[in-house]
Amino acid sequence: MAELIRGVEDEVPISYGRFDLFDGSGLGQEAEPEAEAGALLAEPDRIALGQVGIKSQAWARRAHVRMEAWGAEPPAPGELWAEAGQVVYLSPGGTVQLCGLMHSPSGQMLLLGPPFFAYGLRAYAGPVRTQPADYDETVTEAVEEAWLLRFWPMADAAGSALRTESEAGGQAAARMREILPLEPGSVVPRPEQWPALHPLPEPESSTLMIRPSPPMHRMERVPSREAAGRFLVPQETLDFAQRLEETLGDLRIDMLGNLPQNIDSWSQSQLEEYATQLRVSMRIGKELNPRGAPTLQLTASSVRTVLIGRDPGFSGRAWAWAKDENAYADVLSVDRQVIARDRIRQNTLLTGIVTILRNENDFVEVRAATQAEAARVITVEQLRG
Repeated sequence: MAELIRGVEDEVPISYGRFDLFDGSGLGQEAEPEAEAGALLAEPDRIALGQVGIKSQAWARRAHVRMEAWGAEPPAPGELWAEAGQVVYLSPGGTVQLCGLMHSPSGQMLLLGPPFFAYGLRAYAGPVRTQPADYDETVTEAVEEAWLLRFWPMADAAGSALRTESEAGGQAAARMREILPLEPGSVVPRPEQWPALHPLPEPESSTLMIRPSPPMHRMERVPSREAAGRFLVPQETLDFAQRLEETLGDLRIDMLGNLPQNIDSWSQSQLEEYATQLRVSMRIGKELNPRGAPTLQLTASSVRTVLIGRDPGFSGRAWAWAKDENAYADVLSVDRQVIARDRIRQNTLLTGIVTILRNENDFVEVRAATQAEAARVITVEQLRG
């Protein structure tokens, strides 16, 4: 029985009668020439490598889109939805986001599952909201249309890419096509092998009462006559501190690393975009670790991944110095090795295979890789000797 794993809602502007779905990794290939699979614009034979165009059904101004990840091919939704197209979506990064033509992405993302998988994508068109036109009240025009995009895993498409020794992301992504066409009766990846295909557990009820912190009082510049012997903070610094507190708030508690350089020169819209990035990063980090396995924070340069880089969902080998040879045993547990001992500083260099959950500000949060995730890393390591 198909199970809904997760879903997100997003808003995207429609330009020239279409909007686009992109892979979160930034890799993909625009269909040239575009072949239509209903309202979906993809490559011939209904294949999409990291990018899908979606044609507006009503030429509305905006699309309200719900994206869903399922554990298997999902059933049809209710009567409000009409099927509008289906493709095989090859995802290099395992995440997707929406974007209007000549617009920036909203920052919202959906975790489909493991990277370098082939997913089924079926689109449904829904209700259209209309209103009188600004130029003529007797004319009705479409303002917003609804879409439902459902994904489900079909096959692990990393095999061909893993067998190459090249780390060129684009080339590795293109080789995902070698699994197509899928043979009848192909074995669908088992969700139990991939944490990214597990739903988050239902939150347990709690009687703990959390009292919100009192609002931060606005800091003001002290008049010079009242500030004899005090340190004066420029008003610009006080204004930024206030904006930072109002925009990021508690996000800073769980943020990896320090705030980006030159953040004090950012506009309010840039701060809000950064806050959105942090929220999405933290959510996807939890979705990649649904069972709450122990985690470890490292500098991003301490992890070497295979295929395309240190994006969430990718696995690789991590290195960490520790005072105790038994340190980090619950995270650096897969193919754990002692690489070196520094007897002067009494440090030990440890290594193990991990999966990245988050990547922020040059730091990553990782957990121990599963057997299926680690197999990708070991395959490449054996090829490289």
